[in-house]
Amino acid sequence: MEPRKHAILAGALPLALSGCFGGHTAEVQRSQLPPLPDPITRHAGRLVIQLAPEGVADSQCVAYEQYQTLCFVGVRSAIEDSLADLLWPSFPEVTVRRHGDELAPGDYLVQVELKLDALPPDASRYGWSAAAKGRWRVVRDGLPLEGESLSTRSRGDFAYGSGLGQAAGEVVDAVAAHIAGVVVRLPEPAPRQPVPLPPVVLKNSYAPDRSSSPDSETQAAKEPAPSMPAPAAARNAKGGPSAP
Repeated sequence: MEPRKHAILAGALPLALSGCFGGHTAEVQRSQLPPLPDPITRHAGRLVIQLAPEGVADSQCVAYEQYQTLCFVGVRSAIEDSLADLLWPSFPEVTVRRHGDELAPGDYLVQVELKLDALPPDASRYGWSAAAKGRWRVVRDGLPLEGESLSTRSRGDFAYGSGLGQAAGEVVDAVAAHIAGVVVRLPEPAPRQPVPLPPVVLKNSYAPDRSSSPDSETQAAKEPAPSMPAPAAARNAKGGPSAP
């Protein structure tokens, strides 16, 4: 029989957070995300990432009967960092929106809501796994361009406790990679043109300079010196014709 779960919303009550310190803390682990494959659109506007506090709590806790409370921590920074790492090649600037930050005309706004969970073993998984469920959308100048509800689940070979931080990192990165893969391919009415680089003057510094190389000096030593015409006095001494 699967253990019964009791979800705890971090920040809802002081007692909820205090339970995390008496239980397990699973810090969301980041992985080395590979760059997104082409094609990637070069967008002209800045991209702003927005995680609403009520939509993505930084500490998210869950409890099962007969188990200590487990809290995933560092959720917000993990999502923000994963999205920024994947999205920057497509935008001239990628930033995270803080309280009071204003949007500029032409900015792309990516809004994300995501909640993490710990799931016990089942018929297909012998260990614990992390799950994520939420929704996202991208808006530009007040107009929604794309959006979805999504869910995902990590591998099920983790022990209950801090090790689930790695499982949480898997689902966070999977969600970020999916969102970024859609956003970087959104059409852009006026694609950003790359700034041309200055020309580079080339010179093959590895080719030998034949004018001063040892081989040219050796060859010059082997060649006989050019013959010079003898002076007139020397020709007369040898019986040659004298000048009139």
